[in-house]
Amino acid sequence: MTTAAQTTPRHRLRAVLGAAVLGTTLLGGCAVFSPVQTDYAYQAADGVNATFGDLGVRNLAVVADAKDAPGALIGQLVNTSTEDIEVSLSSEGSEPVEVTVPRHGTVSLGEDGESATLSTVPAAPGEVITISVATSGTGQNVLSTPVLPPVGYYEGITPAPAPSSSASPSASASTSG
Repeated sequence: MTTAAQTTPRHRLRAVLGAAVLGTTLLGGCAVFSPVQTDYAYQAADGVNATFGDLGVRNLAVVADAKDAPGALIGQLVNTSTEDIEVSLSSEGSEPVEVTVPRHGTVSLGEDGESATLSTVPAAPGEVITISVATSGTGQNVLSTPVLPPVGYYEGITPAPAPSSSASPSASASTSG
């Protein structure tokens, strides 16, 4: 009788330890099939990002009410060079928007930044248009850019009024540092 009494606690201890090891292994193994989000580059915004030489385009999108209506460009242009960069942004059927990005500076386009309006947006909200981004250093580059409706977060963003016949569409730059 004493033998059975002495082995029972050992069996219980072994069973508990075995269950703990098995449970830890099974529960810890769940992470094997769940990739860590920072392992993959992804666009965590509505707009698009691109880099053309010393010019960085960040979170570029267009806010428009309807197809063939004016649209407001939103996003940021970042200059990492030691010279100012002249940037021309345009879409099919729209007058180009000229922006000067100062050396080692940024230009914000949109509600809290500079006004940059495309005269015509050739797609409805929810669709994608091709924006041409041209500089003297990199030539003409294209970006597939989303057209967003002016609702929710973008509700206050509207295109600037059409320029008079004596003025050309442009945005001025501000440095950040």
